[in-house]
Amino acid sequence: MHLIPQSWSHLHILVSVFPSVGLLFVTGLYVGALVKKSEVMKRTCLIFLGLLGLIAIPTYISGDGSMDAFTANAPSGVRRIPADLMDTHLEWGVAALLMLGVTGLAAWIALVRFWRSERMSDNAGHLVLGLSFVTLALMAVTGELGWEINHFELRLPPKVGPYLSPGTTPEIWSHVHMILNHFPSVGITVALGFFVIALIVNNEVMKRTGLILFVICGVLVVPTYVTGAASMWALTDPPMQQISKALINEHRDMALLTLFGMAFTGVAAWVELFRYRHLGRFSNTSLYLVLTFAIITFGIIAETGHRGGQINHPEIRLATDVLPTDDKAGWSPNIEVLINNVMWFVPWQTIHFFGYSLIFATALAVSMRVLGFWKSVPFSSVHRLLPLGVFGVVMNVFSGMLMLLADTFRYLNEITFTPKLICITIGGIAVLYYSASERLWQVKAGEDAPMSSKWVAALVLLSWIGVIMGGRLLPYV
Repeated sequence: MHLIPQSWSHLHILVSVFPSVGLLFVTGLYVGALVKKSEVMKRTCLIFLGLLGLIAIPTYISGDGSMDAFTANAPSGVRRIPADLMDTHLEWGVAALLMLGVTGLAAWIALVRFWRSERMSDNAGHLVLGLSFVTLALMAVTGELGWEINHFELRLPPKVGPYLSPGTTPEIWSHVHMILNHFPSVGITVALGFFVIALIVNNEVMKRTGLILFVICGVLVVPTYVTGAASMWALTDPPMQQISKALINEHRDMALLTLFGMAFTGVAAWVELFRYRHLGRFSNTSLYLVLTFAIITFGIIAETGHRGGQINHPEIRLATDVLPTDDKAGWSPNIEVLINNVMWFVPWQTIHFFGYSLIFATALAVSMRVLGFWKSVPFSSVHRLLPLGVFGVVMNVFSGMLMLLADTFRYLNEITFTPKLICITIGGIAVLYYSASERLWQVKAGEDAPMSSKWVAALVLLSWIGVIMGGRLLPYV
């Protein structure tokens, strides 16, 4: 899985995403722990924050060692980077890592005091939270500067040209993909560690939170995969120096497996959340099935990330690496050719339309009950409709990705595709609220849902309306 660092640059790529994206996930979990007032979950988050503080050490050391790869000692084929760009990244990086160290130290101190008193003071809890937010802001700037070091395409002038003409896929897709691709990979790492602890301590709040994290990662992998396909066109049409289409195809093949793996993990996690809502208990068999899917997916996504890193990071390649050279080889190019045949495209498009019908009908029925219609029915009854919507999502993830492979360039450059992708992400995550909210679950027949739930229901409806409109308008605008 290429998780053993083979150089300073390789180590830096592996660890540098955790102080930023990892901190974002852990901070989100910590906020949830404070809201739920779960003492076990608070302790777990403090441990995670303390570990992230320790990661600041290898991040700095590996970053310092990586600078040699871009200076006088740069190996053959590695681009020389302006010294001022690296210096700016280093300055911001030192500030961000120092703040991360302070956050980790505050977390360890709060944890020690927590263990002695068995309850963390509100002041300590909010201090750690505030430090986390400051660190996240510094990490955002540091990460952006770091990406610009070796991703020259971010510094190219915007592409111009007639609509859908070759060479007009903007490099902004590459930028978005670099940001997004760390969320499923780091997210599933954090979720896996958190979920294992939840199983060990047998804490139901943490189990539910871990399952929710798996579902969120499953949703986020969809825009990650799509922006990856867009990045391929941005980098290869027209071709760019030192960018290999063969390496991209190898990465795309693993990304397709990652998409399927995250889908299985996310759906299995949601099914267990659904069962827990109606039965009031977890099934150990289902929980360990989710764990198995997550471990397998973690291995796949680690390999996917490594192959993606090789595309634009020649400094991590070894002399013994056998790199692909045939840009026609791989599953993805062959699937493109196959699905472009009308005999295969039309059935998948039909399945896609049926899937949207299931999704929207389910979202409409459940959301309307939350908004105040059909009040004679308790929310627990309409909640039973959600598996139909999830089944529709599964249909559309698989059929949509195959259709995307058939005509990637056209879809990605349609004006309504980006809003559709954003709405899918928002709508998929927002629907989780229906299975996570305690207050909503307790709404009986004749009762009105809380106002906060109505806002979420409106967001769900608007998001899926946006998805339907964006998809339907693709052939016409």
